[in-house]
Amino acid sequence: MSVSPADDPVLLARATALNELAEDLAGELLLRPLLERLLVRCTELMGSEAGSISSVDEAAGTYRKEADIGIRCQSGQVFPLAEGMTGEVVRRREPVWFDRYEQVVGGHISADDRSTLRGVIGVPLEWRGRIIGVCVVFSRDERRVFGPADADLIRIFARHATVALANAMMHEAAEERARAEATTAERDRLVDDVQELLELGLIQIVTGLDDVQAQAGADDRLVRRVQQVRAAAVESVASVRRTIQGLSVSVPDERSLEDILRSELGWVERIRSLSARLVVAGPPVPLDPPLVQEVVLVAQEALANVVKHASARSVRVGVVYESASLSLLIQDDGQGFRAGPDEGTSGLGHQRMLQRAQRMGGSLEIDSVVGWGTRVRARFPYQRPLQAIGRRLSVLVVSPQPVIVAGLSRLLSWSEPAAVIVAEAAGAADAAEAISVHRPDVVVVGCGRIEELADLLRSLSRGPADLGIVAVCPDPDSRAVAKALQAGATCCVTAAADGPTLANAVVAASRGQTVLPSAEVWEGRLINGTDPSGLTSREREVRALLERGLPDKVIAQRLVISVKTVEKHVGAVLRKTGARSRTELAARR
Repeated sequence: MSVSPADDPVLLARATALNELAEDLAGELLLRPLLERLLVRCTELMGSEAGSISSVDEAAGTYRKEADIGIRCQSGQVFPLAEGMTGEVVRRREPVWFDRYEQVVGGHISADDRSTLRGVIGVPLEWRGRIIGVCVVFSRDERRVFGPADADLIRIFARHATVALANAMMHEAAEERARAEATTAERDRLVDDVQELLELGLIQIVTGLDDVQAQAGADDRLVRRVQQVRAAAVESVASVRRTIQGLSVSVPDERSLEDILRSELGWVERIRSLSARLVVAGPPVPLDPPLVQEVVLVAQEALANVVKHASARSVRVGVVYESASLSLLIQDDGQGFRAGPDEGTSGLGHQRMLQRAQRMGGSLEIDSVVGWGTRVRARFPYQRPLQAIGRRLSVLVVSPQPVIVAGLSRLLSWSEPAAVIVAEAAGAADAAEAISVHRPDVVVVGCGRIEELADLLRSLSRGPADLGIVAVCPDPDSRAVAKALQAGATCCVTAAADGPTLANAVVAASRGQTVLPSAEVWEGRLINGTDPSGLTSREREVRALLERGLPDKVIAQRLVISVKTVEKHVGAVLRKTGARSRTELAARR
C-alpha cells in the first residue's frame, strides 16, 4: 500500500505553500480557471490523476459541474443530487470515500473513464452553515486507498474552492439584482412619464369643459352635453390610471405608505374636487416592500372606483397599525351600489382587491348602501402566513423554566398553524444537541432574568449562521431588548406579547428579518428615566444592531428599510452619542 501524502512532511510543506499561492490566485482568476488550478495542485499532492468541483443547489435538488480535470469534460452539466459522488457527500454532510468508484450509486463518469478509476474521495464545501459545493478526487492507482488524513488534506483546497464559489455566487446574484433594478427603474420612469402626460392632458380637458359649462348659462341641452363629455373624460382618467397602475409593480423605497396614500388622495382631489383625508392610528410598523405594494394597489383600485362611480363629496382613507396586522379603510359618502351576481365583472374591482388581500394572507370586506356610500376594509398580516406558501416552519423552544417552555409552545402553535414545535430544551447543551438533530428554522428563547437570557442567546448564536433566534425579554425595557440583540437575537418580543405578535416575530426570524417591540419600549415610557442621547425609536433599533458589528446592508435587510435610510440613522446615532466611529460605539456597550 502506498504512503499517504498526508504523512509526508515535505508534501505538507508544499501544501502550505500552495495554500498561499491559491490566495493570490483567488483575486485574479475567473471561477473555472481558478477551480481548475486548485484541482491540479490538489490532485498532485494527493498522488492522483483526476478531480472535479461541483456547485450545489439543495433547494433545487441539483448540482452543476464547475470544473474537472483528468476525466472527460462535464463542466456546465447539471445532475440530480440523488446521484453520484456529490450527491453522496451532500446526503451524509461529511467527507466520503470509497475504495472503488464502482461503489458510487448513480455516478456520471463516462464508461471509458469509469473503467480506469479506482479510489475516490469527496469533501463538502461549506459556507455559512450550508453546503454550496463538493470537491472530489479520483485515483487510478490500484494501491491507493483514501482515508481521514486525506480528507483533512483536501480541506486545505476546499476552503479556497468554497471562497471562490461563494464569491462567484454572490457576484452573479449582485449582477442579477442590478439588472432587475435597472430594468424596473427604467420601466417605472417610462410608466410615470406616460401617466403624467396622459393625466395632465385629460385634466386640462376636464377643466376646459367646466369653463364651457359655466359659460353655457341657461342652455340646458349644451349643459347636459358638456356633463356627458366631462363624465366620459373623468372615466378615461380613471381607466388610464388603473391600466398604468397594473404595469407599475414597484413602490419607491424612500416613501412611506402614508406618503404614497397622501399622493393618491391628492390625485383624487385634483380629478373630482372632493374632500379627501388620511387618518393613521397606532404606532407605525416597518413594512415589507411587497406588503406596501399590495396595500397601495388595493387603495388605488378603491379610489379609482370612488372617482368613476361614487359621485361622492368626500372620501376618507384610514391606516390602522394593529399588533399583528395592518388594516386599510376607505370610506366615501357617495351613491353606493347594490352588488349583483355579476359584480365581479362590473368593473368595480372587488375581485381584484380581494385577490390582492388574499395573496398576502389577508381579507377584504365591502359594505355599500345605496344612497349612503361605500366602505372598504382590507386586512393585511405584517408577515404572509407560511401556510399560504405551502411550507412548514420548524421551531425549537428553549427555557430553563418548564412553565415558560410549555406556554411559548402552546401560544405559538395556536397562533401560527404552519409552525411545528420539533423539540424543547432546558439549557444551552440540550439546545445545541436539538439543533444538531432537528435542524430547526427558528429557536424561541425565554428566561426569567435578562442576564440568563443573554447567556443562552450567546451560546445559540454560535450555531448555524442561518438559524433565526427570537428572544422573549422578561422586562419591557429598551436596555433589555438591546442586550438581547447584542447577544445574538434576530428578533425580540416582550413577555407581554400576544400569540400573533410572537408568530410574527418567528416568521420574520425565519426570513432573516428583525422585528422588535413597539415604540413605547424604545421611547422609555415603560421604564424610569430617559435616554440622554435623545435617539428616536428607529435610531435605537439601528444602534442595537450596530453594536453587534452588523454592516449597513445587513441592518437594512433586518429592518426592511433601504441602505440609504440606514446610513442616515447611523450618522444620527454617532452624532447624538458623540461616538467617533462604530468601534467606539460598540465599546461603550
